[in-house]
Amino acid sequence: MVSNDITVVYVNTSKHMNTQETFSTLKLKSTLLKFTIKVLYTCLNFQTLFCLESDLFMDKSLVIGTQSFYFSQFIHEGIENALKNMVEKGGINTLLLASHIDYQSTETWGPLPNSTDENYESYGFNCEPCPEFYEKTIIKPVKTTIPILHERDLFREVMDACKKIDIQVYALIVHRFPDVDRYPTLNMKTVNGQSVPKTLCHNQPDVIRFYDSLIDHLDTKYELDGFCFALLDHYSLFGFQSLTDELADTLGIPSFSNPEMGLSCFCNVCVVEAESNGIDVNKVKKGLLEGIKLGFIPHKVEKMKTADEAIRFLLSVPEYLDWLRFRSSIMTRLHKRLYKRVKSKQRDYKVGLDIYGANDDWKYQTQFAELSKFCDWIKPMFYSCTYDAPLSPKEIGEGVKLARELSGKPIYPGINCLPTESEDKIRSAVQCAMENGAEGAILSWDYCLTPFKNMLTAKTELLKN
Repeated sequence: MVSNDITVVYVNTSKHMNTQETFSTLKLKSTLLKFTIKVLYTCLNFQTLFCLESDLFMDKSLVIGTQSFYFSQFIHEGIENALKNMVEKGGINTLLLASHIDYQSTETWGPLPNSTDENYESYGFNCEPCPEFYEKTIIKPVKTTIPILHERDLFREVMDACKKIDIQVYALIVHRFPDVDRYPTLNMKTVNGQSVPKTLCHNQPDVIRFYDSLIDHLDTKYELDGFCFALLDHYSLFGFQSLTDELADTLGIPSFSNPEMGLSCFCNVCVVEAESNGIDVNKVKKGLLEGIKLGFIPHKVEKMKTADEAIRFLLSVPEYLDWLRFRSSIMTRLHKRLYKRVKSKQRDYKVGLDIYGANDDWKYQTQFAELSKFCDWIKPMFYSCTYDAPLSPKEIGEGVKLARELSGKPIYPGINCLPTESEDKIRSAVQCAMENGAEGAILSWDYCLTPFKNMLTAKTELLKN
């Protein structure tokens, strides 16, 4: 056999590590030996192992993401091992890390699918609080209740580990404030002037300044790939029983007794602005209360099936539409402001929106097409239980198609991969989404709640497209 002089070159394909290592010229005498050396080197090199999975076998234009609120999973599993599982089991190349969260527990979900721990709790800032950034707002960052995280910046540790293996990291900003009871003057108010528990109005200057401060904080302290805003997150409703029931469950209370709760917000700031825009707020209040009296609000609005029903309702309560239009303009303005603030930074950030489907935008006091102007991609939450019934794969496909038509932006739908979801449904949901123009998916709801088998099912189906 004739010997060949071979130069073996390993090129690190990660965009964050532009290194190249060249081995000495080796006299390799057989194909078997060449293969053996390649396998041994790959197995010995942690980074190469990930690159083999994510760079060589996956289309980088295909976004496969997940999100994490419960940072305890990284402590329990180990950061490197958790990311290894994300890549190998789910093909994950995008991670949405929650910057902060109100009290959340995994207890209601049952046993964790990939952990021996019985329950995780999340509360406070997952990133380092850094109070110096919040001097212009009365809302202050709150340290997490996880003691070990007082000594570690796990947000940074996870982000840095992701960059080594070419996983994009977005700061996920939700409208769920830790220790929100400290700010009663900022609460949303119902049409009757009652405070909505544990919620803050998006239109309050201090709330807006908090978001500004958080963006500045994260931009200064971390090297992120972008931001994802989930500002609708159950707290902007428009008078619907199923939505308010879900909100009650989220807040850990049995139910809301006042049906007008979902018609918020009538705080002083919203009232003054509405009146300055020519809206007769007293007339609106009377109209909405009449809608409750007639039985349209909250139950029937959500369940109207025909145009005739909707028209009869609006003829009876025309103020509903006026108030909806006003409230949606507030949400659009806020997203525009935050989008422009992110884009003003020195880094080339991408901005994502974590919102409900285009069919449901009006329920959340929003206009999907308008919001989509202020983002680079959209994640419709098709996994949410706020729908009358779990969305079928066909409905998810239709939702993706409509979102694409209204926005013209890449759509990465949130696909339910929780333990309660069957592999067949996951497979069909992904297929329908991709057939209708999705360019990836966010495996939802949280990494620690997603069985590995469900991640593998979703990945396998995504890689077919």
